[in-house]
Amino acid sequence: MDKIVLFIVEGATDKRALESIFQKIYRNRTIRFEFTHGDITSDETIGIQNVEAEIYKYVKSYMDISKVKKSDIWQVVQVFDMDGAYVDDSRIVEGDTKEFFYTETEISCKDPDNILIRNEHKKKLMDYLLGLNEINGIAYEGYYMSCNLDHALYGQLNLSDEQKKEYSNAFYEAFWEHPELFPPFLEKYVVNGVPDSFPASWRYIKEDNRSLERHTNLHIYFKKHPIL
Repeated sequence: MDKIVLFIVEGATDKRALESIFQKIYRNRTIRFEFTHGDITSDETIGIQNVEAEIYKYVKSYMDISKVKKSDIWQVVQVFDMDGAYVDDSRIVEGDTKEFFYTETEISCKDPDNILIRNEHKKKLMDYLLGLNEINGIAYEGYYMSCNLDHALYGQLNLSDEQKKEYSNAFYEAFWEHPELFPPFLEKYVVNGVPDSFPASWRYIKEDNRSLERHTNLHIYFKKHPIL
């Protein structure tokens, strides 16, 4: 059996945008995407004590559906939306919407305290996960899209669910015939100054306003795992 790499993303449109690209690039591996129906690092019911079990739940679901063993899975890769989690509190302001509204300089909503609470929770969980190199005995790596995947890949913020579908379909179609252009696309349009060192890339995104700006360190995955 080919090496199975299981990518975990936040939503179905994230999977739609990326899965086929990775499958075509890594033809010598079995690439699969699972999605978590939202940001588990922002979920108040998930803490350090149970976040690994929560992630493994999606791994186990894939194993059960695909009828594979844990030993068949070579690697779990989680792609996080940064959502401005590491910005200074001064960047969190009162706005007109109940939902969080993002720009490249601020996050706003009617009750800014909700953003402050979310950011503290998200930072704590992300910092914990970044200290892991395995989940239940399976190799684990975490990468990011900033401010979120829509922002990183499409240059758009605050998309509706319908818009997410439209953009993910267009992105999928744009790279369908030439998936090898995806890594250069990231390097040219999305990396935006992120270092090529994996640890340094995470230090970089936590500084200043960068977790709201358009960045990714996903390009490093292709450097760490060259296409054979």
